[in-house]
Order: sequence, then C-alpha cells, then structure tokens
Amino acid sequence: MSIAGDLQDEMKKAMKAQDAPRLSAIRMLISAIRYAGIDFAAGGGGEMTDEQVIPVLAKEAKKRRESIVAYRAAGRTEQAKQEEFELAMIEGYLPKMMDEAEVRIRVLGMKEKWEGRTNFGEVMQSIMKEFKGQAEGSIVAKVVKEVLTQQ
Repeated sequence: MSIAGDLQDEMKKAMKAQDAPRLSAIRMLISAIRYAGIDFAAGGGGEMTDEQVIPVLAKEAKKRRESIVAYRAAGRTEQAKQEEFELAMIEGYLPKMMDEAEVRIRVLGMKEKWEGRTNFGEVMQSIMKEFKGQAEGSIVAKVVKEVLTQQ
C-alpha cells in the first residue's frame, strides 16, 4: 500500500481510538500531501507515488526540527513536545536517513568526482544528486565543508 493509503488507514484508527493528537498530526500530513498533489496534478501528473510523497514528508520533518529548536529556545516546552510527537510520526513514514559517519564514507568515496573544485555550491549540487532522499542536506553540507577545507 502507498504512504498516502497508510495515512488514511491510520487516520481511521486514530478516529476510532479517539486519539486527538495523533489524528491531528495525521490530518496535517494528509493535508500537506494533498496540497503538494494539487501542484503535481496541475503539471499533468495523476496520483502521486511514494517517491513523490517522500520529499513532502521530508520537508514537513524539517519544519518540525526547526520548530522544536525555536520552541526550546523560547522556553515553550509544550509546543516543542507536540512538534516532537509530529516529527516522530513523520519519521515513521520516511526511509531511514544516513548518519554522519555513513555520509562521510560516501562523500570520501565520491571525492575523485569533484576533486580540484573548490566552489562549495558546485560540489554540493553534484553530491546532493547522489544523496537525494537518503541523507539530510545539513549533514552532507557539514561533511563536504570539512572535506573541502582539508584539500
């Protein structure tokens, strides 16, 4: 079953269980996917596939991570906890992301592709094509900066 279908099933279960926080988070995800689907359908596409839904979920996860940091900095722990709950749900539907050690190994293995280039933007652009959907951009950027400064 697709991610969107799984979310619909989860929404029904949350409604039956009267789990308001879970239901709210699931509705938010379904809404984000439908909103992205409008743009997709306007471009001539039909139903969104999981490969097209995953970037939408990744974007929502990134929003939650940023919100958690902001809420914690402002001392708003209740809102931070809600965002953490939503982030955990989103991550349940995302494929496992690479950690920093795995990213470092792959970046060093790809080093010959971009060796000699010192422009960070060009290097990141070529590398992110390889990491699309597998690692967070911030982690890749950190590793690439370290490798570029070592050259």
